[in-house]
Amino acid sequence: MTVSEALRLAARRFSKAGVPNPALDADLLLRHVTGWDQVRVVTEADLELAPDVEARFLALVEGRARRRPAQHLVGTQHFWRHEFVVTPDVLIPRPETEVLVEISLGLLRELTAPLIVDVGTGSGCIALSLAAERPDAVVHALDVSPAALAVARRNARRLGLERRVAFHEGDLLEPVTDLAGRVDLVASNPPYVDASEVPDLMPEVRDHEPRLAIQPPGDRCSVYRRLAPQALRALRPDGRLVVEIGQGMEGEVSRLLADAGFTLEQVVADLRSIPRTIVARKPQ
Repeated sequence: MTVSEALRLAARRFSKAGVPNPALDADLLLRHVTGWDQVRVVTEADLELAPDVEARFLALVEGRARRRPAQHLVGTQHFWRHEFVVTPDVLIPRPETEVLVEISLGLLRELTAPLIVDVGTGSGCIALSLAAERPDAVVHALDVSPAALAVARRNARRLGLERRVAFHEGDLLEPVTDLAGRVDLVASNPPYVDASEVPDLMPEVRDHEPRLAIQPPGDRCSVYRRLAPQALRALRPDGRLVVEIGQGMEGEVSRLLADAGFTLEQVVADLRSIPRTIVARKPQ
């Protein structure tokens, strides 16, 4: 089987299975098994694949056709400026979460040695991206899942940041109550998919990503409702809480943050013009 034949076969298989962007995923999986870049895939289109490479490629194709996430098959996902290891134990980093990182860096620009807490760190993509951009920062990454923290620690080692970020297991901000009144920024991308919405999620998300990171234990605002007063206690005066929200949640989350004592500063949309990130300030 040649390179071009392999790509066509995979794209057809993915289209039949309802996989979005079948040609892109075919290219991704082929580059993963060959170790080639996109240019070589094009220039070597007529080259016969080695039998072992072909076998590995076809196995990945079948996995993707069964709607396993491509990121689980290749083991990584690009986020901000780095490649992060991802497994079924963590939420796959999304491009829209990069908005939260960008906003956070802007808020921290004028601060020296800022103290940052990432709540629900998952793969560590937020905490580690901020730590990489701000070598002077003190960063704490929290998660209730020990399996997720294992992935985050693995990513920290890969990026050479294992001594820069402290990881804590526990519920929301409970592991760092000793930081009360001193934190400059609390960042969080909490679970916010309502239980009624789960059956309609794409199979890649519904069946393969950790439910704990997608669906909160109560209504879709339940984690924000618990996080807000904890964040208010953790932050210093004028410190910021930066949270990601789901579509249609802007008003509800803004109100509960205000009720908790925060001053709403801004709501920022993602590249699809969906309100995605809320910034709230602790008053002096």
